[in-house]
Amino acid sequence: MEIAMILIYVILFSISLFLSFASVKYFITMWKFKNRKKDGSEDDNFKRFD
Repeated sequence: MEIAMILIYVILFSISLFLSFASVKYFITMWKFKNRKKDGSEDDNFKRFD
C-alpha cells in the first residue's frame, strides 16, 4: 500500500512540476509580448498571437 501512495505522490509531483514550468514559460512570453516595441519590428516573434 505504501508503494502505491509513493507512486501517486511522484506522479502528482511531476505533473505539478511540468505545469509550473509551462506557466513560467507562458508568463515570460506574455511579458515579452506586452513590452514589445510599438513599431512592429518584433512582430515576427509573435505571429501565433495574431
